Amino acid sequence: MAALKIFISHSSRLRDDETSEPQALANWQLLQETCRDLVKDYGDTIEIVVDFQGLRPSDDWERCLNQWLAECHAAIILFSARAIGESNWVRKEATILSWRAALDPGFRLFPVLLETGSAATQLDDDPYFRMLNLTRTQCVQGATTAREIVDAIRQRLGDPQSLGGSSETPYEKLVAAVARTIAADTEVTTLDALWSELCPGTAPLATGQPDRRTSLARQLASHLLNRGEESLERFQTMLDHLHPRPLRERAEELLKWVRPLWIDIEAAGIIPAARANGKHLALNGELVGQSEVEKLGSPHFTLDRYLERAWPGCDRIKVIPVSDISSTDTMQEQIRRGYFPGSARPSDTRIDRQLREDTRHLIVFVANPVLAGGIPDERLLRDIQRVQNQYGTLTFVVHIGEQMPAAALPEDLLPVVPAVDTDAEWDHYAAEIKARELLDRKYGRPTP
Repeated sequence: MAALKIFISHSSRLRDDETSEPQALANWQLLQETCRDLVKDYGDTIEIVVDFQGLRPSDDWERCLNQWLAECHAAIILFSARAIGESNWVRKEATILSWRAALDPGFRLFPVLLETGSAATQLDDDPYFRMLNLTRTQCVQGATTAREIVDAIRQRLGDPQSLGGSSETPYEKLVAAVARTIAADTEVTTLDALWSELCPGTAPLATGQPDRRTSLARQLASHLLNRGEESLERFQTMLDHLHPRPLRERAEELLKWVRPLWIDIEAAGIIPAARANGKHLALNGELVGQSEVEKLGSPHFTLDRYLERAWPGCDRIKVIPVSDISSTDTMQEQIRRGYFPGSARPSDTRIDRQLREDTRHLIVFVANPVLAGGIPDERLLRDIQRVQNQYGTLTFVVHIGEQMPAAALPEDLLPVVPAVDTDAEWDHYAAEIKARELLDRKYGRPTP
């Protein structure tokens, strides 16, 4: 039975100037004791994933942490005052872990509130953590020792004998889906040759898979996915070396899986959290609303890739573009027409009812040239809020311009951060066009 991987997010590592600071020393000791007590209680049914144990000086620490966040089956966030007020990494980890919990009901997240007085106030006062639904009431609190923390977590996690097998994470499901696409109708000799081409001088690992083809396909899938910023280039290399070439629908499916992986997962994770908490989003970039339906089949290039990254493998996403925001009534009418296009339309009352009852991810994209580079005024935000309150199912994304403004945004307009790097945006736009051109060279242009 595979061990349950438990990631621990914290900001307890001692800094050079903190070796004699009582609270810092206490939190550092508490972290280590919590890890020991978890292992003492759960033994080999769990695997603790924490930076001070798993990282070596030579490791690419950022890539390792991102992999742990993707592969863990449960997580503990230790909220100290420093973690809340100073640690950008805890904020990043909390965003990704909250996104994981929102996507997967089986993912277990345990926020723990340390230093109950000051930390509790900071957590409740922080609009970002409130947006992630991480407040005092969501946390294990009042625990002052490692034993008390582990006992509180055990009440929610269960006893060792009740854990059962660990379920697949979204990343593992993605690897499995890509592996199935690679393996379909492909000979083992072809996969062996592809491995030698992509990973020269290295031997495939023993993975415990039932046959060599499945094992090779899974490792090739991991190779394709483990560097998101290189996935489109790796896709082209892989497709060019698969002989005989896979069916076109297999290649198209593979491209669909890898094309959003350049998007920062922290930024993508903000979108479901904002939707659940009625926040409006500000997204920057040059290609956010770029329409390349003919070349890429994507009406809103960068926005579409963010949404694909936020809800991987999900086709229940609908973008409703809005350009005229001169009044609430005008905005509402555009939403109705974008939701139910065409001349044969039901009444506004029926459309409104369908909007309120729709369970898909409905994204209203506000792309107004007047706003480019500027911050929406209070009147516009009030109008957006009125429309959002009326339906309760809409998430508003405002194109804020090419660059994220340096000035602070209104509290209800949440920036999607890390902000879009426009150079990277153009690079991946070009890479996706090249990938599409490679498909057309191999298979011919699709019939309109």
